[in-house]
Amino acid sequence: MKMDDEEIATYVDMWLSLKPYINPKDKELACEKFLTVINENIADLSEVCDEWFGHDSTLDRVIRDCYYEDAYDDIDEDSDINDDW
Repeated sequence: MKMDDEEIATYVDMWLSLKPYINPKDKELACEKFLTVINENIADLSEVCDEWFGHDSTLDRVIRDCYYEDAYDDIDEDSDINDDW
């Protein structure tokens, strides 16, 4: 399911409003949990992760580590898909 820009902006604003109240060492874990709730209940973040980049460094890092790479897990490294590279 695609998310429109307004929806993404709303969730990013929610995260940014919560972030100042989170202990710095816990921000990445809190962001993971925040995105897990969105991923499980709103939209598959591996399908829309590109649209989330550029709003916040913590969001970018967690999305890259948890969802962006997952989008490519199904590609077999020996398959013909990679031959063009």
